[in-house]
Amino acid sequence: MKRSFKISTGSLKKDRRHSSYTRSTIPSITFSNVPDESCQCDCQMTEREVAIGNGTKEIQLENSTLPQKEAENFDNQYQTKRRIPMPSIHHVLIAFIVLIVVVTTVSLAIVLNREQGPTNLPNILVVIADDLGYNDVGYQGHGDIKTPYIDSLARSSIVLERHYTQPMCSPSRAAMFTGRYPFRYGMGGSRAIYYGSKLGLDDSEQLLSEELKKGNYKTYLIGKWHLGFGDWEQTPTRRGFDYFYGTYGGSTTYRSHQSYEGPRAGDGYDLFEDTQNGTNKKFPDINPVDDPSPGTFSELLFTQKAVKIIEDEQEEDEDQKGKEPFFMVVSYQNPHAPITPMERDVEQNKDIDNENRRKMAAMITSLDYGVGRITSALERTHQLNQTIIIFLSDNGGHLMMPSGESLGSSNLPFRGAKCTLYEGGVRTPAFIKIPQFTPVTMNSSVKYNGLFHISDWFPTILKLAQLAPSDKVKELDGVDHAETFRRLLSGTPQHKVKKPRDHIVLDIDPVFDQAAIVQEKYKLIVGKGAIMSFDQVYPLINEESIENKPGLVKNSSHYQVSPNIYQEMIEYSKVQERYKEDPDKCLSLDCMSSTLSLYDLSWDLTESHNLSSRFIDEREGLYKTLKDYSNSKNPIVEPKFFEDHNSEAKTEDNVWTPFIDTRSDEENQEDR
Repeated sequence: MKRSFKISTGSLKKDRRHSSYTRSTIPSITFSNVPDESCQCDCQMTEREVAIGNGTKEIQLENSTLPQKEAENFDNQYQTKRRIPMPSIHHVLIAFIVLIVVVTTVSLAIVLNREQGPTNLPNILVVIADDLGYNDVGYQGHGDIKTPYIDSLARSSIVLERHYTQPMCSPSRAAMFTGRYPFRYGMGGSRAIYYGSKLGLDDSEQLLSEELKKGNYKTYLIGKWHLGFGDWEQTPTRRGFDYFYGTYGGSTTYRSHQSYEGPRAGDGYDLFEDTQNGTNKKFPDINPVDDPSPGTFSELLFTQKAVKIIEDEQEEDEDQKGKEPFFMVVSYQNPHAPITPMERDVEQNKDIDNENRRKMAAMITSLDYGVGRITSALERTHQLNQTIIIFLSDNGGHLMMPSGESLGSSNLPFRGAKCTLYEGGVRTPAFIKIPQFTPVTMNSSVKYNGLFHISDWFPTILKLAQLAPSDKVKELDGVDHAETFRRLLSGTPQHKVKKPRDHIVLDIDPVFDQAAIVQEKYKLIVGKGAIMSFDQVYPLINEESIENKPGLVKNSSHYQVSPNIYQEMIEYSKVQERYKEDPDKCLSLDCMSSTLSLYDLSWDLTESHNLSSRFIDEREGLYKTLKDYSNSKNPIVEPKFFEDHNSEAKTEDNVWTPFIDTRSDEENQEDR
């Protein structure tokens, strides 16, 4: 009998750009004609995998039974009928040495790859919709709006059925990029940063983009920033992004790109490109975009830019045979107000009778087309299977304007909307597609019913990128779900998968007397669950009963709003002013309202049945947990306000730019 030893080894090739190594096709080293003492039997050996370090090497033993005559000749050759000895020791030593060398080399290559320029790490794409309602996407299964491209991605993803955000734009984005609750650094509450404000994320907060950039990711932000731009050090390329194309503020018109909301609405142009090598003399790295086709819808501009970057990434990969992965955030305006859709998209939704709902559907159709074009670009450039895709909305759908005008969004089956702590304001559509964990045969989504907060994206994305938080990252509130996702996609039943989160603090806002926490099926609201009257309940009164009431949304069976909403907006502003002037301002849960509302979300999705007087232990337990977040050990930072929005915060050319120059006189002199 002949026995052959086959040792699989990994060939290594050097990456010219990063002096690192990647593993290529696995060849075989075979030792044959080795005597085998077991030639008298018919042995069947199997493959074994030996895991060493971070790599897995194979040792394969292949046996075959020799014909009888050949076996006799083999014996005669050695002139003996005794048992054939084991392989000689030098053969075994050679095989062992080769194995050790291979394992050591491959392990070293893994380390070099991660430290000097990873070539096998996933790209990460995050798509953020703005004010997208829970019932505004097709894959939820109960809506009238069709989103085929988003739905297609969701079918091969983990759908997060309990994805929670903050109730408004700026706080939600802050939570995602810092991994921390916004009330810890003065950005809590139902507030947003308006044009002209000096406020922004504190530079002591380390951002996800900064962490990924340090980990050799190329970082891009396309679309909406909304985390401050009064100081040019607050802008995206000073906060970890290599490239930015989009709007600094929170709301612009879709075609003329003028500021839309707040006290400075209509005061200036907001569409910028920052490549860190600009020519603007005052702010050398920031340049307003000279729109090559004025009036172009922003979704088209953002999608076109994202597609171009994806195509360039593929060209670089082909040219350099190994590149850094990319982290790209595409933060669309859609479907944030103003609701001014393209006619082609309105036509696509002509079967929707209600005009406001039809226009909203058209805005979401545009968003869906954008997602489809980006996905197609990834597939066309053979990067789709190397790219993790995350889709989410930054808060619940916005149902109405202060004038009482319906915006046509829907958060059914939940109560509430944007600006509230009810489910409709903070529970949003979201999913994650992870190709390296996803079975090829997967044809329907995996639904995850565990708690997930928008701050959880920070540690989860870092883990998927094989990075640990640096020393600059403060204590995180976000929780890593990467292993949970891996197990779900491997087929582990959900009831056997450990859910990393026990509870979520939705907000603590002493100024407007509202706070909330959710734990498993229970939710506790302290004080008011909503500022103003954004606390719609479903189902509501019929259309006929509201038809002639001023300020109410007409032609709608979805919402009921206050007839005095505009006056409430004025009172809302006065609360802020009074609080600013209060020398005894209180930032503790102790000085908030004693009104407590406890809901069981397992059956009461409209949060209509207050159980606080019946389930005392549950109420007190949640209140104690919430209170622990507002004590001296975990103080609430005073909410930031926007009193400086009347400052001269634009250039002479009617363009919004950073207006606080914190650079030295020498730096300014160099620009002149």
